[in-house]
Amino acid sequence: MSYTEKVMTTKEAVTNFVTDSEMVVTANFLHSSPYALIHEIIRQGRKNLTVVSCSNIEELDLMLAGGCLSKIIVSYYHRAGGKDYKRELDRALREKRVEFEDYSNFTMCNMLMAGALGFTFMPTLKSIMESDIYRIRTIQGDNKFKTITCPFTGKETVLVPALNPDVALVHVQRADKYGNAQVWGSLGTTKWSALAAKRIIVSCEQIVDHELIKKSPFLTIIPAFRTTAVVEETMGAHPSPLAGFYNTDINFRSLYFSLALNDRALASFLQEWIFDREDRKAYLKHYIERFGTEPLERLKVNTYMSDSVNLGFKNKYWHDDFCEKLALTHAEYDEEAIKQGELDL
Repeated sequence: MSYTEKVMTTKEAVTNFVTDSEMVVTANFLHSSPYALIHEIIRQGRKNLTVVSCSNIEELDLMLAGGCLSKIIVSYYHRAGGKDYKRELDRALREKRVEFEDYSNFTMCNMLMAGALGFTFMPTLKSIMESDIYRIRTIQGDNKFKTITCPFTGKETVLVPALNPDVALVHVQRADKYGNAQVWGSLGTTKWSALAAKRIIVSCEQIVDHELIKKSPFLTIIPAFRTTAVVEETMGAHPSPLAGFYNTDINFRSLYFSLALNDRALASFLQEWIFDREDRKAYLKHYIERFGTEPLERLKVNTYMSDSVNLGFKNKYWHDDFCEKLALTHAEYDEEAIKQGELDL
């Protein structure tokens, strides 16, 4: 099989594959958030985006403050400090700068799974009807939920529509130059979020050799033929954690939360950490200049290696039974087909 190399810079990936007024999904679940890609979208000034986010901490706040968003479809929006703590989303809703649609994590996963599998809808648990999530409808309107009579049980069944975002942003541990992306640790809805999208931008800690990817095929959740672009970004998920690489940067997030209370202070955060930094390398360089190397060293994880398994297989299928003579390699099959006049090479 021939592959196309898809390696580019974050700037190139966002320039080429994220357009104003599109639907973007952040393919994460609190862990491995694609911050390097999000920062670049803000830096390039994308506008009028609809962002789908299953769970987020400050990603949406940053994009709102950067003037990127017109609509948000979300299942979890972190609020540090309780109901009296006002964030950028609070200000945006009060000023009617953004439309907002609320789902549960489970129903959001149902919608993305439906989109990834090529369905137009997916059944979900009926218990959602007991919540305001079911009753309050904004962006999707009547299409937020629908009910049908189950053809098998005759019971009322709740449906959610499929979601097929224009582009997915995903950060992973490693990928090859073709875009085979591997993830381990907390997966959440990462797989379905990415595969539901029409285009997938993968950032990773390491671009590794294709042969290494082949040794652990079960870790590949995004295959090369679905990947649009692949970018190597060291600490591309900071300040969120990434299994096998680094933990959450609580101190940095505390700095953010202290500034997020005020729109002018938040603007200064964006200026310092996004607009004044050319790329992720400049971001990390500035971090070290401000705080030294010790905070980043503390984020490094302990080594805890997984087990290895034998993925070996026979040279020929059915080698040990009565079908042995029918089991041919590709070369043997071609040779026999030519003899029988069935193949003309």
